[in-house]
Amino acid sequence: MLVKMIPQFEDGLILKRHMLKAVADAAFLTGDYLHAGYADGILAGCRVEAAADRLFVKEGVVLSDGQIYLIREPLAVSYAPANRTMVLKLCFSDEIRDADCIYRELNLVLTEQTKVQRGQLELCRFKLQEGAVLRSRYQDFEDRNTEFDTLNTIYVPYSAVGEATLAPEITKGFAREMLAKDGISDFDALFCLQILGGAGPVGKEALRGYLERRNREKVADDSNMGIYRELARILRQENGAGKTEAAPKKKKWKVMMD
Repeated sequence: MLVKMIPQFEDGLILKRHMLKAVADAAFLTGDYLHAGYADGILAGCRVEAAADRLFVKEGVVLSDGQIYLIREPLAVSYAPANRTMVLKLCFSDEIRDADCIYRELNLVLTEQTKVQRGQLELCRFKLQEGAVLRSRYQDFEDRNTEFDTLNTIYVPYSAVGEATLAPEITKGFAREMLAKDGISDFDALFCLQILGGAGPVGKEALRGYLERRNREKVADDSNMGIYRELARILRQENGAGKTEAAPKKKKWKVMMD
C-alpha cells in the first residue's frame, strides 16, 4: 500500500496527474485528518492589534465548518469610538464554484451583533469611549475583562478536541499569576505547570475538571466567559478577597456592687 508520494518538480520532467493529486492530498487532506473532531475556532495566529483608527488581524490558521483556512497576510478594518460594544468577526462566504476551483471569500466585519452566526468567527470585542485609546496590554488577569477601551478576547473560540475553548494566552496568564502566590496547593501548582508546559489551548474538559475538583461542585456556566470568571474568582480568593472578616468581639462590662 502506497502511503506517501513526494513529487519531483525538475526541469524537463512532465507534470502528471498523479503528481498534482499528491500535492493536493498533502496540502488539504493531512490537516483535515489531524484536526478531525476539533471544534471550530482559531488553530494558530490571528492576533488582533489596534492602531489609531484600524484593527489589524495578523496571519493565522482557523477551522470553520470543519474546514481549515490559512490567512496568509494581515487583514484590516477601520473603527471609531462608539461607546457601545462592537464585535470584530471573521466572515466566510458560501462555496463559490467555477470551472477550475471551489473557493470561499473572507472578510472582516465590525458589528454590534454579539451573536455569532454560521460561517462567522469572533476575534475580539470592545467598547471604546470618545477620546480614549483602545488597548490590548493588560495589567493582570482581571484587566482582560475591563468594560471600556480594552480589547476583550475572552469570547474568542480556540479550536480544541470536542469543543472550543479559551485562548492559550488567557489560561497561561492565569497560571502565571497563580504560581506567583504563596501557599497554593500542590493540585493548583500541578495544573498551572501543565498549562505553562503545553503549546496549545487547554481543553474545556480539563478546565471544567479543575474547577469542579477545586470548588467541589459542578460548573454552572462552562462558556468561555463562565470559565474565565471562575478562574478570576480563584485568583481573588487566593489574594484573600474571598475571605470574610471575623465579626468584632463585643466588649464585656462588669458592674461592681458594694
